[in-house]
Amino acid sequence: MRKTILAATGAAVAVAGLVAFAGSASAAETGHNAWIKAPTTAFQYPDTDSSPVWTNLQPEQQVTALCFTEGEVIGGNHNWFRISLTPEPKGETAFVHRDAISVGTNDLRHC
Repeated sequence: MRKTILAATGAAVAVAGLVAFAGSASAAETGHNAWIKAPTTAFQYPDTDSSPVWTNLQPEQQVTALCFTEGEVIGGNHNWFRISLTPEPKGETAFVHRDAISVGTNDLRHC
């Protein structure tokens, strides 16, 4: 009887762990609508000395904001956003400075 209870408890913990893992994986892929405010370039890292990933991003172009982080200070601001050109990035992301993007939420996670 005791072994059965321990086995059932272990199985429940394993299932809960898998559910939590799956939830965090999908949450990491979730982005928010954002729009480019000024002509800009998106970089590999939050620094204009890093490689450009996308050039010629234009005002009112819709992108997906995935998270924010700190990087090179431009105009007194160190905030950068990791973006994707599509709702599901599939590994294709880049960083744009805060001054060049309008994000439709305050509920964005830190990268």
